[in-house]
Amino acid sequence: MSKGKRSERQRKGSPIIDRRVLGIKPTDIGKVIYNVDAYRSHVFYDVSWVEPLVKSRSIGREFSNNWKDIHKNLIKMARITSSIPGLIRLARIQSYFEILWQVSVPIMFILLFVSIMAPDIPILGVVSPYVMIIAFTSLFTGLFSRFLIGNRIGKRIHAFYDDNPDAHKLREIAVRKAVQLLIDELHRYLLITGEDPEDHEVALGMIDYQNIEITKTPKPWRKYYIVKIFIDAPHPE
Repeated sequence: MSKGKRSERQRKGSPIIDRRVLGIKPTDIGKVIYNVDAYRSHVFYDVSWVEPLVKSRSIGREFSNNWKDIHKNLIKMARITSSIPGLIRLARIQSYFEILWQVSVPIMFILLFVSIMAPDIPILGVVSPYVMIIAFTSLFTGLFSRFLIGNRIGKRIHAFYDDNPDAHKLREIAVRKAVQLLIDELHRYLLITGEDPEDHEVALGMIDYQNIEITKTPKPWRKYYIVKIFIDAPHPE
């Protein structure tokens, strides 16, 4: 459906109100799509934040009704990491470096603020340069190690699945169906409201879903596709 047709439809009368889209938040749907789809690429994000969205039904009734089973599948898929040798140790090291850079940032801002508000304090002139150097070094080390260790963790997980291609195969199929439910919900929302699909693009690691159109392919700095919902296709009732 073109923008002209949507604009013409909206000019002819008041905005369409349909109980099926009341309370639906397309931004929430997009976030959940990305995080759940990532499990199919063996990237296991914490999805505990989805629970309030399920309770509010802002991501659709059908997905919310199936969330309990979906969540169980995600948890079981993520647990496989504990059986991969050395992965827990790497994750623990990564968490230490995460704490390091997260502590460094507030220290730098506090010193900067105090230096501006009280530039005449003698001790600041002596201590601040050393503290800032340590803080910057910690920040750089933390961010770099996050990438480096995260990359090693990812390689070990992918190596495990290369050696065990059938691991969680049925669960991955279930996760694909769960993501399709969310895409269908967003598809329905756009058809009913007439909003522009380009305003509600989503990120996906996998692209074997119905009613999507690729707008951006992965780049070295972005390991996922950007897609928009193809709303000229029929949507599920």
